[in-house]
Amino acid sequence: LKPFWLKPFWLKGIFPHHSSNRLASRSLTPAVMGQSECKGLSTSDATTDTVKVNVGGTLLADAAGAAQTSPKHPAAEEQLRCQKEEVKEKQLRQECEEEERRRQEAEEQQRLERERAEEQLRLEHVRAAEAQARQEQCLREEAERAECEAAEKVAAEAATRRAENDRKCAAEEQARKEAQEKVDVFLKAKGFKTMSMPRTSCFTASYPLHVAVQENNAGLVSALLLSGADKKVKNSTGKTPLEAAEKLNKKGSHAAVMAALG
Repeated sequence: LKPFWLKPFWLKGIFPHHSSNRLASRSLTPAVMGQSECKGLSTSDATTDTVKVNVGGTLLADAAGAAQTSPKHPAAEEQLRCQKEEVKEKQLRQECEEEERRRQEAEEQQRLERERAEEQLRLEHVRAAEAQARQEQCLREEAERAECEAAEKVAAEAATRRAENDRKCAAEEQARKEAQEKVDVFLKAKGFKTMSMPRTSCFTASYPLHVAVQENNAGLVSALLLSGADKKVKNSTGKTPLEAAEKLNKKGSHAAVMAALG
């Protein structure tokens, strides 16, 4: 179909002297129309006819371009608008997904860093606990070692005391044995039956310890005392062995005897 505005232009500009019926009969085919135009325009030249035809072609091209650039249908515009909105929604969704991905990556990175920090803190606590346990173990071992050393020292001292006591007892026993032997010899030599029985003669009574004092024999006095002689016994004059030694002592002559009795 031809635009409505070409009809008057066609009638007035190209065929001003023909009727509408002749125009309709000649417009059936473009080739016949062109031939009729050239035969009908006897006074026209080729240049003029060409310009007129070209002008008509230009107008047809302009009409076709106008038809192409004419406003689209509302349904197409709505479809285009929906497509644009879908593109925008897709872009927005992609941006949201990208932002969500970055957020998840950041959270994952923070989680990993937090786990590394917690693991580092845990390892530090473990190392500190191990160091404290080693220190406590060393202290316990040192305390046990000190306790063992103290116990060993106490045991050694006790053993030393027992040994010393045993030696002392043995020495005392040996001394008593030797003293008893010496006392037995002395009693037999001096005519005493026992250390506790006095020897009497001429209305006098004396004990073995008094005789040993008179003889100024400090060793015999010690032997008699060690064998069980009573140093508080008194002779017929009423004197103890020490009192008899003091009476006999002249310028320290009986000092050793007195020391043995003291």
